[in-house]
Amino acid sequence: MQRIVHNNHGEPAEVLRLEAFSDAPPLASGTVLVRVSAAPVHPGDLLGVSASPAFGAAPRFPRGGQVPGVEGVGVVEALAADVAPSHAIQVGTRVAFFPVNGAWSSRIAAPVQSLIPVPDEVSDEVAAQMLVNTLTARLATRAGHNALPEDRREDVTVIQTAANSAVGKLLTHLLVEVGVHPILLVGSAASAQALKAARPRLSVIVTENQGWKDELRDALANKPVYVAFDGVGGALLPDIASFLARGGTIVSYGSLGGATTDIRSIAPRALTIKGVSLFSWQFEPATVHDADVAKALELARNFPSLFPVAQRYQASDFLGALEHTYRRGRTGMVLLAF
Repeated sequence: MQRIVHNNHGEPAEVLRLEAFSDAPPLASGTVLVRVSAAPVHPGDLLGVSASPAFGAAPRFPRGGQVPGVEGVGVVEALAADVAPSHAIQVGTRVAFFPVNGAWSSRIAAPVQSLIPVPDEVSDEVAAQMLVNTLTARLATRAGHNALPEDRREDVTVIQTAANSAVGKLLTHLLVEVGVHPILLVGSAASAQALKAARPRLSVIVTENQGWKDELRDALANKPVYVAFDGVGGALLPDIASFLARGGTIVSYGSLGGATTDIRSIAPRALTIKGVSLFSWQFEPATVHDADVAKALELARNFPSLFPVAQRYQASDFLGALEHTYRRGRTGMVLLAF
């Protein structure tokens, strides 16, 4: 058995290492042993390894080191004694899991309430990544809806950055599904080409091009914009803020740009930055949890193209997986296979 682990924070390629282990993790009350088939490499996982401020509080190191990863797919191999024989999760059940700390490992002990049985028609590649990004997109859409003035909730136009990212594609789908018109911003011509093929009716603007602000202004056609969804941060965020109506809201769900942001223009125009992350999802009511997971399963079944895979790497080639995750213009999720 293998796991990817680190004992210090720093550049992931420098501090992570592949480690062999022979004993399966012990099963506490209410947990099951899962043989992991695949786990995604989320940019957020790497922010945790490097202790980036964008991650939040740096993870503490347990004895033996910290194993990254919070979701994946696998097969149940054993149950704790108190998991009822009538439970939907049994030995042999193929499951997606989230939240589970230490997913980058051949075997994990996972709380049974963090497991979702995977239908036969959903592939491992889709199941491994269907939860984190869908739940993030759902959190963002709720935050955006709540930020709209009550008299501005019809014929809504929003700005969306990082539109070709994994969360971005899901967010676009959810917005279009409820009748919102997103204007899609991407960083490269290659990303724009892919999005235009998938979303020919939507405006797609490349922010690395000169004159992109004029293109955005033309696309808005003087419509007031009260919400922007941003997954980039850095220098792009204040540029996007300049297009919002007074009192508007930027829903920030990531910082793919990796740079600090100058927010001095926010206060004079009474704008709000609303941060959303999966850390807050645990505080949502059970009914919301159930609806979000059901939506993830629905999308995985009916729209598997929303969960593309860039490449699948064996755990022994985790350095290649890290490099691919950072690659500019990457389309699809990088997966680790165990």
